[in-house]
Amino acid sequence: MTSAISILDRISLLLAWLSGLIAFFVMAVTFTGVVMRYGLRKPLMGGFEMIEIGMGLIVFTALPLMIRHRGNISVTILTDRFPVKLRQITGLVSDLVGGTLMGFIAWRVWLQGERLLTYNEVTMELRVPKGLIAQSMAVLLVFAALAFFLCALEAFRRDPADKTTAAGDI
Repeated sequence: MTSAISILDRISLLLAWLSGLIAFFVMAVTFTGVVMRYGLRKPLMGGFEMIEIGMGLIVFTALPLMIRHRGNISVTILTDRFPVKLRQITGLVSDLVGGTLMGFIAWRVWLQGERLLTYNEVTMELRVPKGLIAQSMAVLLVFAALAFFLCALEAFRRDPADKTTAAGDI
């Protein structure tokens, strides 16, 4: 089981690096677009679409590592007052709910991608198939769901004497 966790963690790290590369690409496209628009009086064709697609991919490629490192926002107004065991249970339940929701959203986004491919929907300037973009994001959401489920598994297997919870140190 630890090898599966290790593999997902490596994939998550690789996806986070990819997110950084996409962010650099978005920055370069933005810079080039501004220079071309104001310096050469000719806008970069498809620049807006490249940035739009890139921003979506940045979010979804970074999501699995963020989940594994517990970088998501957690409101602990009530849970700070819970006993340690109850905090561990709520952390486990929230990870299971998060994974289930990510899986459901991935499924729905995949189906929407199929519909977009069926209708040959493409972006206006670059003619990139919108269905492929949606299905790429659906696959990335599956990795996010797996990250949540692995966090839940770790929370379930955690030693009760360990004084950490899903939200971090007590």
